[in-house]
Amino acid sequence: MKVLYKNLKDGEIKLLIQNTDDCWHLYNIIEEGDLASAFTYRTKSQTDDKKREGKGEKERMYLTIRVTEVSFQEFSDRLRVQGIIEEGPQDLGKHHTFNLKVGDEIKIKKNWKKYHLKRIEEAVNASKQPSVVVLSMDDDAATIAVLHQYGVEKIADIYSGRTGKFYEDKSDKKDYYGEVLSKIKEYDLPTIVVGPGFAKENFASFAREKEKLNFIVEGTGHAGMAGVKEAINRGIIERIAEESALTRESRLVEELLQGIAKNGAVTYGRDEVKKAIEMGAAEKVIVLTRTVRENEDLLELAEKMGAKVYTISDIHEGGEKLSALGGIAAFLRYKIE
Repeated sequence: MKVLYKNLKDGEIKLLIQNTDDCWHLYNIIEEGDLASAFTYRTKSQTDDKKREGKGEKERMYLTIRVTEVSFQEFSDRLRVQGIIEEGPQDLGKHHTFNLKVGDEIKIKKNWKKYHLKRIEEAVNASKQPSVVVLSMDDDAATIAVLHQYGVEKIADIYSGRTGKFYEDKSDKKDYYGEVLSKIKEYDLPTIVVGPGFAKENFASFAREKEKLNFIVEGTGHAGMAGVKEAINRGIIERIAEESALTRESRLVEELLQGIAKNGAVTYGRDEVKKAIEMGAAEKVIVLTRTVRENEDLLELAEKMGAKVYTISDIHEGGEKLSALGGIAAFLRYKIE
């Protein structure tokens, strides 16, 4: 994401969408009631005769809408921003939808909060970080996934088809590794290979010999998507994606769950978190993005009391786990009764 213009006095920031992850960040920034402005296409005004003929012609125009809804489909390349037209050459008061994609610009006017500005800063920094391919494999199967800022996208499952104890001596293994390598090369991204056993090391050696490619190799207790999630939760992937929002968010939720299991200095649920914040006991507060607005006053108080606030996206596994705990939680400086 790139900031093209910023005037916080007037509450305006203009942004350039540089990658699909930026659509996800904007999904977490744009809220109902905001003013959003962008170039778009809309059927231009017509005479009654033209309307009866049904010959609507789309025309490029610059519109400002009052946002009513924002939606983002995981692993798609578009962000939908719906609202009522407030400024433009025609159709004031009517509904319109911006379908934003990479390369588009959007100006947002709103009452900017610290967590909104922090999200933009994260998006700008994240745009400098590559997406990462995670290969989680054993001798039976390989799962290939791409780690985006907004979630983990499973790309493929590739099966070795091995049979019998003499598998090691057959060409099947090279065919298996070759198919996996061919799929990974399609993405031309930093790659980390994880899994139990020796398949990961054997594959890495194969890739070095075949294509002179070097991958980071780490052991996990599981293969498949379970291995991918384990690598994220253990912070392994941070070695090549240190600023990944998904990695950070997932780690925070896992730390919370561990704290709950060990009866540590953590708490969750609005009432308990509110109590901790008011006592000055909250060190870090994590909150689900879709509950930010309803907790706005509480989050502002948390920051005034010296706590750091982190938003957790509701469209990945970490967000689902936090949602089950009431959508808000806190790490404490000390345990409270």
